[in-house]
Amino acid sequence: MTFKFAGARAQVCRYCKFLVARTDRGLASVGRVADLAEIPSPLSLGVTGYWNGKRFEVSGRLQMDRVAAPSAPWQEFAVTLVDSGELYWVAYAQGAWHYFRELSPTPPLPAIGQLRPGVPWQAPGVGSVVISEVGKKRVESGEGELPNVAVPGASTRYADFGGPGGVFGTIDFGDGQAVAPRVFVGQRFDPASFKLDSGQPLDKPQAQVTACTCPTCGGSLPLVTPGTTERIVCRYCGSVSDVAKTGVLSAVGQAPPPPQQPFIPLGAEGDLRGNRVIAIGFVVRGTWVEGEHYSWREYLLYAGPNKGYIWLMEEDLKWQLVVPIPPGEAQAGSGVMFYQGNSYALKQSVAAAVEYVVGEFYWKVAVGETTQATEFQGPGGLISVEQDHNEMNTSFCYPLTAREIGLAFRIAAPPEQSAVAFKSSSITSSWVFWLVIIVAVLFLLSVATCDDDGGSGSSGSSGVYIGPGYSGK
Repeated sequence: MTFKFAGARAQVCRYCKFLVARTDRGLASVGRVADLAEIPSPLSLGVTGYWNGKRFEVSGRLQMDRVAAPSAPWQEFAVTLVDSGELYWVAYAQGAWHYFRELSPTPPLPAIGQLRPGVPWQAPGVGSVVISEVGKKRVESGEGELPNVAVPGASTRYADFGGPGGVFGTIDFGDGQAVAPRVFVGQRFDPASFKLDSGQPLDKPQAQVTACTCPTCGGSLPLVTPGTTERIVCRYCGSVSDVAKTGVLSAVGQAPPPPQQPFIPLGAEGDLRGNRVIAIGFVVRGTWVEGEHYSWREYLLYAGPNKGYIWLMEEDLKWQLVVPIPPGEAQAGSGVMFYQGNSYALKQSVAAAVEYVVGEFYWKVAVGETTQATEFQGPGGLISVEQDHNEMNTSFCYPLTAREIGLAFRIAAPPEQSAVAFKSSSITSSWVFWLVIIVAVLFLLSVATCDDDGGSGSSGSSGVYIGPGYSGK
């Protein structure tokens, strides 16, 4: 076993799959990694090219998974600049490419117990950032030459953060043994800055639709995002399955029957405001406020490998396009959010629970799953912040019309609130019209009765009270 790059401290043996660490006394076996999962990417071990004009080589790859929600690992590539030996980590997530590298020396860190989603932190050399996720992860697999890596399978704590201008980073609290706590800082970057020798563009990872089979009813289910999907709810029988590996499902439960059919059929493709999308999931969520139940519907759309996932939300026949905002781009104040130079005032905050789900999802969605959903209203739409004890996600909600939905997916336009309101108004107007006619008839009858009875103040037979002193003129 030889080490090609000076910055590498460990290497995965290509023959036995053991992670071997380089120490001052020689080589030491750390643990064995699992087989690599098939996650599509234009990067792979040994790929070479130029990054902003500097020669690079992909020297290694890691695949990791969350401890609390295993089944869909993500991967990070160790990219070494050939001339300087500098090592960067490069990863693709949620439709964007990121790079990050270790801060040295490691700055003073807060205790992991002090961090939770939404908490601000002053990152050394970066400034104010916001914690976006806190959790546990473990190394599942890897290949090539790597810096210090935790023991495969060992649980380690982490806290991700984000800041203005696409700043992204993570605090890795280590494994308590060989790997000490470290901080990695980087940001999103333009994939056009990578020029691969193969000529393949970095901005177009290839992801093929995979056919899988429901383990309960045998129905054929298309898997649109095999590299990131964690859970599928069968549209035919409602069986809930986890994705154990590409194209293989493992049943874990049963979803309740649908309260209604989605306006947009699963699998429908369309062009929505310049994005080529496909509807892959449908969720009904609800909340209780002062004893009243309110619900709304959400559609998960996949916008391709360059833009990732976006959402459509429909509530009371009003539609919104929900686009993720990178962590830290929107800054919280006292009852207000600041975003792109504008302020957004607090509108409402409710506990939102999943009541029904069907389709394909990038997390282990389940009926009963609850988050705190907070909305801030301002110029151009709403800022939505959803948070639980592990993660915080921020999005911007742009208003849409039902007509746009129909044209985008080439379906009949869903009902619009204005049309329903007009219909209701028309019904109300008609009811009022006939009521006026009836009252008028009764009034005439009462007048006639009054004339016969010598001007009594009440109609007697009709039961309609005119009132004292009414002259009948």
